[in-house]
Amino acid sequence: MAAELDAMAVAAPAASVLVAEMARGGWSALREALARFLRRDGESTVERQLVLLDSAEQTLAEAAEEDRDEARGRLEQRLVLQLAAYLDRYPDMGEELEALLPVRQDGAPPSAAPTLAAYNNTNSQILQATGDLDAGSGGINYGVPPRNPRG
Repeated sequence: MAAELDAMAVAAPAASVLVAEMARGGWSALREALARFLRRDGESTVERQLVLLDSAEQTLAEAAEEDRDEARGRLEQRLVLQLAAYLDRYPDMGEELEALLPVRQDGAPPSAAPTLAAYNNTNSQILQATGDLDAGSGGINYGVPPRNPRG
């Protein structure tokens, strides 16, 4: 019984992080890492799992705003069960699952707040806002002259 509780204790936060990453668009970054994690089930099983997860991520992305929380909840429940079942079969994989998930620099678990990771953005500007962003009538210009509204 203790092994089941341990599997659930690892699976629940892992599922939460995976769904949060899917919701914020970070699924592609975790996809290959999760494929490597699931490798013990064989290549065909891993591919089938990834196809299902890709479909779930697409469904989540296309869900209407009012349905998104419910879709996230269903996906998270499904992932908890899948990951716990996998960890029951391969109990030594718990640490590997925890290692593949994003971790904040201060060691605290990832929050539900949006994050931004920008790579290869030489000579570009990255703007992150936690709410609506209104540029007014002039728009946002970086490195180019402002638009002429009368032109």
